[in-house]
Amino acid sequence: MNTTTVSETKTENIFRDFYGTLTFIEKSAIPNEYGFKSKMGTDYKGYPDFLRDEIDYTIIVEAKATKHSDAEAEVQFYMKINKINKDLIGVAISGQDESQINVTYFYKSQESSDIEPFKVKDTLLSLKSLERKFYKHKYGETISDEELLRTLKELNNRFHDGNKIRDTDRSLFFSGLLIALTGDNFRSTYKSIAAPSKKSLAMNKATVTEAHNLNNAIVDAISAQLESKINNLSKEFNWKDKFSFIKNIDYSLLEYKKIIEIIETKIYRPYQNDEKQDILGKAYKIFLSRAGKIDNKNIILTPDHIKELMIKLARLNVNDVVLDTCAGSGGFLMEAMEKMIHKLKTLKSIS
Repeated sequence: MNTTTVSETKTENIFRDFYGTLTFIEKSAIPNEYGFKSKMGTDYKGYPDFLRDEIDYTIIVEAKATKHSDAEAEVQFYMKINKINKDLIGVAISGQDESQINVTYFYKSQESSDIEPFKVKDTLLSLKSLERKFYKHKYGETISDEELLRTLKELNNRFHDGNKIRDTDRSLFFSGLLIALTGDNFRSTYKSIAAPSKKSLAMNKATVTEAHNLNNAIVDAISAQLESKINNLSKEFNWKDKFSFIKNIDYSLLEYKKIIEIIETKIYRPYQNDEKQDILGKAYKIFLSRAGKIDNKNIILTPDHIKELMIKLARLNVNDVVLDTCAGSGGFLMEAMEKMIHKLKTLKSIS
């Protein structure tokens, strides 16, 4: 006779053991402001079993001892009934032993009431893997070269319109926005940044643009990201001075935020898991296409066929280290990396 006790606590412990006891907020500690309601259909408060709040999304988890359909139904209920203004990931888990657990994942966009299933393996995923799946599901696969070029040309037209961004500053401006977007705080706040108040305008003798606060936020985000990731010698630079031209950019807030949103959704997000693309090289070519020869006589991009020839002459192997002491946009390094990755994949397919 089988006397093994079936318990939802066992399922919850499997979840805790996998992620760590402090990784998720548990039911009893979930704050009321998330706005969850009781599964009984009343106005009383109710809570999922676990919750984790990230910058770009919130994870909601429901665990059941054995009946997996109940876990799926209840996590979807909590994904629908709440006050969370973010994208949502739902995790339904059931089972009494780690070797035979059932796990399914769901996704709900902030802009939609529809809940979609994630196409992932029936297993617990690390938070990093789950994040990659989320971004891949939301933003799709890496965009094609043709779509990337169309996006860069659209951005260049926006930069050129009204001469808002000087042609000599566009590449650095674009690079700076990509750097700023690597900061969790900037990604979560740039859309909500407002124009300066009338009071601050009255107190400021200098002319203040509508984008004043957003310009400052961008420069601060760039500086914070660079100072946290570069070597000690580079920390001697004042990065705010290097990007100070951004503070004079005079876009309307609506247009400015649209530009950043285009870069985030069509370039930054899709390329998070495919860093081998020479995005900056392609961008620089387009941004400098309108540039005058006199102003840009010191900006010279190596043609693609020269990069390809030099990498062929180097006869690279997968264990080689490539050093470019005069890297501009990093075109030689990107070409070398793509060649080495191709060689490595070829070797793996043979073996």
